[in-house]
Amino acid sequence: MPIPCSKGSEAKPIALIKTLFTDRPWVINLQNCPVQVNTVLIEYLKICRVDHWLKNIFILFGHVVALVLYYDLDLPSGFILNAIISLAPACLIASSYYILNEILDAPFDALHPAKKARGIPAGKVRVPILWAIMTLLMAGGFMMAWLLFDNHLYFVALSLLMLFALLYNIPPIRLKDKAFLDVISESINNPLRLLLGWYAVVPAQVTTLPPLSIILAWWFFGALLMTGKRYSEYRFINDDEISGSYRKSFKTYSEQRLIMAMIGYACLFCFCTGIAMAIYEPLNNLVMVFPVILLAIMAYFRHAMKEETARLEPEKLLSNPLIILTTILTAAISVWLLYAQKHDWFNCKDTLHLMEAKWGKMHQ
Repeated sequence: MPIPCSKGSEAKPIALIKTLFTDRPWVINLQNCPVQVNTVLIEYLKICRVDHWLKNIFILFGHVVALVLYYDLDLPSGFILNAIISLAPACLIASSYYILNEILDAPFDALHPAKKARGIPAGKVRVPILWAIMTLLMAGGFMMAWLLFDNHLYFVALSLLMLFALLYNIPPIRLKDKAFLDVISESINNPLRLLLGWYAVVPAQVTTLPPLSIILAWWFFGALLMTGKRYSEYRFINDDEISGSYRKSFKTYSEQRLIMAMIGYACLFCFCTGIAMAIYEPLNNLVMVFPVILLAIMAYFRHAMKEETARLEPEKLLSNPLIILTTILTAAISVWLLYAQKHDWFNCKDTLHLMEAKWGKMHQ
């Protein structure tokens, strides 16, 4: 028999929640009502993966590209407000497809040594309520995207983000189960977030894309991160039979193949980044930050391959202090170099002339 809440004012909402969740034993036994209700809400918030909203920080890269290449580092009015607002629809849509991912992956998560404790496999939440939350989040995100941004290509980019989430998760296509295509399709979220950032701050009449070299570089950077995540997860499970049952793509993967893929994506990222730095004059100075970028990539490789890293959840990979430090250092040096180029404080071409061959003068 449930123990009622001590305060009469709390009895009504608790009774309502009890009615909604009557088939859950941990709600029927309402011994400490506020605590139990908080536990329920936390489980639903976990499935929305609010902590993963941090991934939408990659949208800021689109803002930076627009500020540097379209506005020539002259901050227009409303830029910062639009940049901040642009994160909200993306976060709502992200949570909606995280819920979809949790629902469709529940049978497979039950086979995972850590993910079996998640809300759906562990029976802590109700799937019909999750469908309702997903619908509300999706509707809210698209409504905000349409009403708040004059450039409706922001809405198109957000729709593409949702479309690829569906292709990644829903059978019979379910790209998540196809080796290497899973990484390529999941990492496309990076260039799509770049487009969200770009179209959120450029005028409504602008329909052009950011430079293709930058779009590809951001895609390959995402593919590097996603492959590192696969590599960490593959080592975390450390059992071919269990990993193959958990995710079909793991039947094709091996540690060697994943390492080779990481090296390939890292090289492609550097190649496309180098093209962008060479072609676009405002970006020329950024060639000087390349050693720090390489240091950040090496730090990521080193951390992903540590023995103790195999025991971490894949999402914890980027929490390494050295990776965080090199990322902050890269950003800080890049900002200085960009403004130095604009205001003629420093031009890398003057420095790089020291590396030119001298044989022309020798033959004179």
